[in-house]
Amino acid sequence: MENFDIDKHIAEASVEYRDALKNEKQSYERIQETTKAVLSEVGIETKNQRVIDVLEATGLAGYDSTNSRIHLLPELVDQALDSAPKTFSGDEGMNTLGIGGIPPFLYRREEKFPLPASFAEFSRIIGTVKENLDVVRFLSQPVKVHKGDAHECNKVMDQLSDCIKVTCSAYMKAEKSVKWFGGRDDWHDSICGLKSPLSCMDNMMDCLIRSAESGNILRLTTMPLAGRTAPQSPEGCMIINQAEVLFMLAVAQTVNPGMVCMFGGMPCTTKPNGDLAYSQDSMDMLNVAVSRINMWITGLPTVQSGGSTEQKEPGTESLADGMRGKRILTEFGVHNDRHCFGVLDNLNFFSEEAFVQDCESYRQYRKEKNDTFALKPLYTPEDPHAFEVISNVVSGDYHVDYHTTANISAFEDWAVLAEEKGVLPK
Repeated sequence: MENFDIDKHIAEASVEYRDALKNEKQSYERIQETTKAVLSEVGIETKNQRVIDVLEATGLAGYDSTNSRIHLLPELVDQALDSAPKTFSGDEGMNTLGIGGIPPFLYRREEKFPLPASFAEFSRIIGTVKENLDVVRFLSQPVKVHKGDAHECNKVMDQLSDCIKVTCSAYMKAEKSVKWFGGRDDWHDSICGLKSPLSCMDNMMDCLIRSAESGNILRLTTMPLAGRTAPQSPEGCMIINQAEVLFMLAVAQTVNPGMVCMFGGMPCTTKPNGDLAYSQDSMDMLNVAVSRINMWITGLPTVQSGGSTEQKEPGTESLADGMRGKRILTEFGVHNDRHCFGVLDNLNFFSEEAFVQDCESYRQYRKEKNDTFALKPLYTPEDPHAFEVISNVVSGDYHVDYHTTANISAFEDWAVLAEEKGVLPK
């Protein structure tokens, strides 16, 4: 993807949107600076000595053993951003949609109980994906395979020659499996090294370092849940998301400077009962906003999440949810976006039936839409209390009044505002 010249796009935007777009860019600049302050002052919890040694050796990080948190100076974040490439081979640019994330179950209408896929079913799914590569431009493993070795699943996926494939080396024990796709620009390695809020999964960080040493292209993934493991405001959730991915970036770039790292954070909105809110407009808007922070400010290539549904079965409602999400993503402009085809029930199921319907619906949409991209604002709301709330992580007083699912109306208000401003799809 060529550098996204946001100032040029704002200057060419509709007059009615220019001030709002300038304000939005300033919001993302502030979020990026607040993120650096979080990494410096709040820090990341870890007991992984390798991670500690790697970062402290830069002279730009320090470990506090009294609370097991490592603190990164802003200069280390800037250094990592400077050394990370801003594009990669096979990058198709804005609005590249794909599937994956390994839902645990394959949807079957006739089955009473959910089950993973067999290898035969997995091979059939990959064959169906192959028939739809005009709209599906990258593929992460679409469903868990029962007792399926990750390397063997990769071999099945490797028959797809005209798209990027995404795997997860953390599930691979053999060194040869991790290095199997090293140096191949059509394979990416998706690693989730932190759990929100701001805490390393130390074994996963070992996997991240191993993959970085192997020279794999990394998708650095985290999944903060607004109102549960991240603040209930869009800005607060984005800061947690940004901090966790940039921490992984700092580790990867220190281990292997100049390696390709994609910003793979996928923040999610939640409901008071704890379920993900994948059918809500604000879910897609939140991920567009994170994509914009990176397209507009850091320059990192991004992969977000959206275009999916909460519906438990394929049908009219699930198709409408997914298509509305894909329209929001495309009309606001993301970079890469996953979970866009065939996923049901908040990422729990993959449905072949839903996949085919989603592909055909998006194919028809692309035929009918105007190919000229017109930049419009998201009206991303500000949160002056975000840093204060996130700072409570170190005190253990994180789930306080401001940070509960009862207050998650901030996301609903955001979607209402965008609708009132006329920027959401009809």
